Amino acid sequence: MKAMHRKRIYNAVQWSWGLPQTLAGFALYMAHRGNKQYDYGGAKVTVWDRNDGVSLGKFIFAPDDEHMLSHEYGHTKQSLLLGPLYLPLIGLPSLIWNRLPYFKSFRKKTGKSYDSIIIERSATYLGNSRIGTRK
Repeated sequence: MKAMHRKRIYNAVQWSWGLPQTLAGFALYMAHRGNKQYDYGGAKVTVWDRNDGVSLGKFIFAPDDEHMLSHEYGHTKQSLLLGPLYLPLIGLPSLIWNRLPYFKSFRKKTGKSYDSIIIERSATYLGNSRIGTRK
């Protein structure tokens, strides 16, 4: 009963407070509806062939990789906490850190881990912790 109540709260918050990113996630979810999909702690996971992940509200898009799934789930918790501020404070910096060739090269040259910036490190922490919703 407690788990069901948590999922309802998780969904209500993502579809209200986290509406901008959840709507974007829903559009991407619909575009990939032929892919394998399943529930994970209230989030809707879509497995795709890319080697990176994306979290938009309650929607996670990731390869079949437990570590990446956990990290992306942490981003869904950030969405719960930040609501409409998630996209400018987490989504955009994360996208830049992940995709810009400059930062890819920087990480490779310096040996910096992907989690060396706070937004990624906190996503990994939240994804691996029992803070917020349970898996």
